[in-house]
Amino acid sequence: MPTALKRNVIQQLSLTYRAMMLAFDAQVGHPLPRWRIILSLAERGTCSQKFLAEHCRLDPASLTRQLQSMEALGWLSRATDPDDNRLTNVTLTDAGMAVHDEATPRRQAFFDDTLEGMTPDEIATLESALVHLEAQFKSVASRAKSGAAAPAAPNAKDTTPARKRATKNAS
Repeated sequence: MPTALKRNVIQQLSLTYRAMMLAFDAQVGHPLPRWRIILSLAERGTCSQKFLAEHCRLDPASLTRQLQSMEALGWLSRATDPDDNRLTNVTLTDAGMAVHDEATPRRQAFFDDTLEGMTPDEIATLESALVHLEAQFKSVASRAKSGAAAPAAPNAKDTTPARKRATKNAS
């Protein structure tokens, strides 16, 4: 597959993600990261901040800011875990559960509206492609963190400044 096409699809994925985030917030009434926290707590009950950060895929500092603002709104409470004082547990309050219950139908409408016109087969194909991309992104991140080299593209030219100098000096 041509490199330009690969670049275009990844760039389109980024643009699509941003558009989805804006549309979700507009229709559901909550930014997606905040909604993920509300949904996790509504479905699982009390959770540690560590679990929420991992489950909601938020960095701990971002999660803490979200939790502080939601706590100020009265939607959740936080308390030190009685069995492990290194952990902070988070619980949705009655007001937070009311927010969940009120927004859930809008979330379902968001799903229905955004996938309107797609057949079940198209939706399944899209889901499969996105699952594949997620696995690939995780693999790339893992290799990058471990310092492992990425597989070289066929006929790829190394255009780093050091390589350009080496090529020029060899001539």
